[in-house]
Amino acid sequence: MVHYRKPRSGFIGRAAFLGLAAASLLACTGSISSPDSTGAPGPTGRSGATPTPGVPGQPSGSGTPTPVASMCKTPSPGRAPMRRLSSAEYRNTVTDLFAQVPGIAAMVAPSIKDFPADPDSLGFQNSADFLVVQSLGAQKYLDAAEQLAQAAAQAPNLVTCPATPDDKCAGAFARTFGKRAFRRPLSATEAARFDALYAKAAAAGYDFKTGVEWIVFAILQSPQFLYRVELGAPPKNGLAKPSPYEMATRLSYLLWQSMPDDALFAAAEANQLDTPAQIEVQARRLLADPKAGRVIEYFDEWMDLDVLQDKFARDPVVYKGLNPALPSLLRDETHAFVSSLLKDPNGGFEQLLSAPYTFMNKDLAAHYKASGPTTATFERVEQPGRSGVLTQGMLLGHDKATRTSIVLRGLKVRTDLLCQIVPAPPGDVPALDAIDPKLPQRQRLERHRTDPSCSGCHTLMDPIGVAFEGFDAVGRTRTVDENGVPVDTATTLSLTEDADGPVASAVDLGKRLARSEQARRCYVTNSFRFFYGREVEAADMCSMAQIMTDFKKANYSLSSILTALTKTDAFLYRSLPEVQP
Repeated sequence: MVHYRKPRSGFIGRAAFLGLAAASLLACTGSISSPDSTGAPGPTGRSGATPTPGVPGQPSGSGTPTPVASMCKTPSPGRAPMRRLSSAEYRNTVTDLFAQVPGIAAMVAPSIKDFPADPDSLGFQNSADFLVVQSLGAQKYLDAAEQLAQAAAQAPNLVTCPATPDDKCAGAFARTFGKRAFRRPLSATEAARFDALYAKAAAAGYDFKTGVEWIVFAILQSPQFLYRVELGAPPKNGLAKPSPYEMATRLSYLLWQSMPDDALFAAAEANQLDTPAQIEVQARRLLADPKAGRVIEYFDEWMDLDVLQDKFARDPVVYKGLNPALPSLLRDETHAFVSSLLKDPNGGFEQLLSAPYTFMNKDLAAHYKASGPTTATFERVEQPGRSGVLTQGMLLGHDKATRTSIVLRGLKVRTDLLCQIVPAPPGDVPALDAIDPKLPQRQRLERHRTDPSCSGCHTLMDPIGVAFEGFDAVGRTRTVDENGVPVDTATTLSLTEDADGPVASAVDLGKRLARSEQARRCYVTNSFRFFYGREVEAADMCSMAQIMTDFKKANYSLSSILTALTKTDAFLYRSLPEVQP
């Protein structure tokens, strides 16, 4: 239902949405889980939401899933839930929708800055099951639509009429703009509704631009814009597929995090998104476009760079003279590093976790006390003691104001790089700071683990976190800790499927993880979760096997994952609705 009121230009619509989300906490039992043939849970992610089934169809330690060929003869696409645009997708979509309208690009960020934060699920903020709209969110959509519609309607080139602006011109605009906003042609009923809306504005005495504003405003609040609605094409031979326009939308949001462009719309209209070969052609075209750089959002959320600014509070007494822009510099460092790997066909998973170099500009080099860069541009700098993203900003958001956090660093690796569960601690666990503060953090944790109620969980985290003690809480290399005690990074990795063994430092740890099938599979699992907007489920066994196979064939190239995601049952097909007896 749309309600009307008359501020400024005379119209405001209000959408009402309902949603449901659930979360729960686990007690620490000292157990560890990884996906196996029983569909055991995956990691909790930073939200602490209830784990849901992980990668099925593979026994623990088996490496790449290899389901029996007969099991994958019939497509098994799994769920295709209706997905609300995440805040990042909304930002990108509005930017592209008004790309040719002067002044709108600068308004997008201010118009969405007060949107409620999207909920985390398994470390990501775009899960269809959690992206619901509460009353505050609906109000913020309304406010953003009002601001954007008013500005766009006043722009000189939003609407071009062949003669004097009239209802026919407004109707043509509604159909053209609506097609792009809804990612498909308007139905006759929808077109008539916008015609009636313009007629109502005209009858009330408003001018042409205000009538257009009403149309834009209504479209930007419509569920057809805010959600990726899929009804599917008519089933053939017992198989269901997305419609051509729905496939165009799947492609553009997977690779651009935004709406289709004119070429994708044209391909959909010509029914040229029907075969895997046609889809691959478009996928490669999209990946060659600068908009493909938006997939960095995946790395931001996976590596917690999106929350680094909020969590990077350091004691100025312990860490003197920090650059106020340090969180942004650290994020830009990882962006430059990951982007270089994505642009390089040979840029692979091994370099991601173990590359002995990073990217710096003049300011970050000064912070790291490194030589080389002399400008604001980020450039590659050899750093033999570093190990890809593992020694960049991804771990620093988990540190404390006055020290590193061995526990939280280890937790990040165990859950998000190995896809294993570390349950939440019981409520009566003694605080680490209660143990002799004169002892180095490593020794305090060793004492902590003598408590049976603590040892199960901390055995999973602490040995991993110890490997990073050669880096302080602001990302610089060090040989002594905050209390001047020499750091010891020698440790032993255990309770993994294929990476157990002695580790001398973060570099050693990075090499083990970079060559681990468990870590590679976890990366694929996380990619599935983010790009498909849902958890891996039993029906996705063949899709996961296909991605892993393509990943391996491409020598674990990071860019290969993106095209592999467009070739799976989960992407190419839709589940048929269950028939009730």
